[in-house]
Amino acid sequence: HLKPLPLSAPFCDREKETSDLIRYADNFTNVVLSSPRRYGKTSLIKHVQNTLSKNGTIAVYIDYFGISSIEEFAARFAGAIYSVVHKEKSLFEKAVKVFTGLRPILRPDPETGVAFTVEIARSRSGGQLLEETMKGFGEFLKTGKISCHVAFDEFQEITELKESKYIEGTLRSYMQDHQNVSYFFIGSRRRILMDMFNDKKRPFYKSAINYVLPALPSEDTVKYLVRLFGENGKVCPAAAAARIHAWSDGYPYYIQKLSYFVFEASKGSVTDKRLHDGLTQMLLEETPLFEIMLQSLRPRQIALLGAVAKETTKTPFAADYLNRHRLGSLGGVQAAIKKLSEMDYLEKTPSGWKVVDPIFALWLRGKESME
Repeated sequence: HLKPLPLSAPFCDREKETSDLIRYADNFTNVVLSSPRRYGKTSLIKHVQNTLSKNGTIAVYIDYFGISSIEEFAARFAGAIYSVVHKEKSLFEKAVKVFTGLRPILRPDPETGVAFTVEIARSRSGGQLLEETMKGFGEFLKTGKISCHVAFDEFQEITELKESKYIEGTLRSYMQDHQNVSYFFIGSRRRILMDMFNDKKRPFYKSAINYVLPALPSEDTVKYLVRLFGENGKVCPAAAAARIHAWSDGYPYYIQKLSYFVFEASKGSVTDKRLHDGLTQMLLEETPLFEIMLQSLRPRQIALLGAVAKETTKTPFAADYLNRHRLGSLGGVQAAIKKLSEMDYLEKTPSGWKVVDPIFALWLRGKESME
């Protein structure tokens, strides 16, 4: 009886990246961690924080995806700290004491057992609540020899709020006074995140080092897949493993998922047909998400995405490219490129403009050929 290929198995320990990030955290260095979606940033950070926790650091993880207000920013921050320190009575009491405006409410959590939401204790403006929260966190850090690591995931989402500049300025002013804490700013809308830290006019300018998470290397991935298939009772030739890596463009999520479908499609050994069967199955599986991604776009933006998926180009504004792909006016394409870059759907590389997500690009090419 063959075991299914474990879909949840880690595809790569990312030993160098883990070691680098733990070292930065131990040295209380602030880091901007960026990569495209589905590169495994969140799982890497949780792995790093798990190691830090075992060494006595208070590791706080906050996801700011879908953030809708400055009050919610403060509430998620305090709630994450309550969730981490609740098991240690003295620390929990300190947190309650310093976060005067945010009262903890215990709720069950499927991942951790318990988590905390918070309610705003009394009427105050969002700005006042944020300043109280960051000031209170500074006081919390000063009580005893506490070392802390704070990970802000999808941090660039705060730029969607009307008070975003105020939030950036407030955070920066308090953070530079905080002792024994390292902040990691994580995001997948890379252009927006980079602008926050590399623009001289922004509060976070040069306040953190940039750390770009690389794609998984081909050679290591091929060796790993050949071994993993073998351990689970099937043969994956090195050439087939290399195809999986190439189609996935080194994306950990896609390597893992495609390998699973190829494994399920294969009987004894991975053949070209089984590779394509696995890819077809994965494209079907990803279709609902890709369709949602297109629904948020305008027709011109969709047309440009399809054109670049079909033909990478260094000159998207050239008249022959515009005409060949029926993209319309130059101004419309310039606006579309700006928007798609901000959304991290398109990026400019040394070889030209390309669709960031390699499987999305394959899906777009297939979709166009069917229409």
